[in-house]
Amino acid sequence: MKKQLLLILTMCVLLAVTACGTSGGGEEPEAGVDEKTTFQGTILEIHGDSYLVEPVDGSAELNSADRITVPMANMKPSPEPEVGDVLEIEYDGSIAESYPAQIANVYKISVVE
Repeated sequence: MKKQLLLILTMCVLLAVTACGTSGGGEEPEAGVDEKTTFQGTILEIHGDSYLVEPVDGSAELNSADRITVPMANMKPSPEPEVGDVLEIEYDGSIAESYPAQIANVYKISVVE
């Protein structure tokens, strides 16, 4: 009887361990892997190599932070952005949790007309 109980418990543990290690194929991609997210933000300040923006109302990014530092990367050549302009920023979807928040991987920035 003890051997049967031990065998059943061993099988249950093996089944549980095996089930936890398998992937069902329906996994979500990791955040930031080949994903592009776009949001709009109003320029509050312009620094040497970055913009400080405030996400527009209704933006999902506004739930993360009210101020985000965005590097001046992959900017369309014209028009030249000024404080108060609204930018459309395409990035990898990850925002560093600091204050102000920071975006590192910018794919495209353009002035919204």
